[in-house]
Amino acid sequence: MPETHDFKRPLQRAYIIGSKISCGVGRIKEETIKGLFVKMFNAIYTDRAKLLGDYKAKLEREKLTGLDNERIAKLNEEIEKLIKQERALFLIEEKGYADHNLVKSEHEELVKTLTQLQAERSDWMAEINNRDTRMARTLELGTLLEAQRGNLIEFSDDLYRKLVEKIVVKERTKLIFHLKNGLAFEETYTLKRGHDIF
Repeated sequence: MPETHDFKRPLQRAYIIGSKISCGVGRIKEETIKGLFVKMFNAIYTDRAKLLGDYKAKLEREKLTGLDNERIAKLNEEIEKLIKQERALFLIEEKGYADHNLVKSEHEELVKTLTQLQAERSDWMAEINNRDTRMARTLELGTLLEAQRGNLIEFSDDLYRKLVEKIVVKERTKLIFHLKNGLAFEETYTLKRGHDIF
């Protein structure tokens, strides 16, 4: 599995992967990461209309659909039924119509099912919110690219921090830049003593 690093730390530490002191991949030069970022940014900038247009269309297709609404409504309905069953169990026990151990066992099953349904609903809602966040960040990326006056000539720390969420080191010479809007770009380079080629 590729190593990942969340680049919230300063770029000067970019070659440290996670909290590991060493790894099988080895150190990746800061200049290499910067150069690959410039290469990736310029590719995005050059093809921005098609790239962002296609990605926005994909996100639109994933938007909240009738199926999403139907699934959430069904989950809410099932959760409400279980809550009513739970109340009925407590009432039955309170009135002395059922054995405490039987009620306890039934209640544990109800709670287990209820917890699963609530988790499923939360996951579903989180996915829907994630779609909305990716679209908003894609629109921000489009605005950022339109404000740019052309290809980058040198590394921009400001652009890097605005665009890149993390970098995954797939192989020693292969990095994947994950952008904050959900897009990912694989960049490769050639190892060369003193100066990597990208």
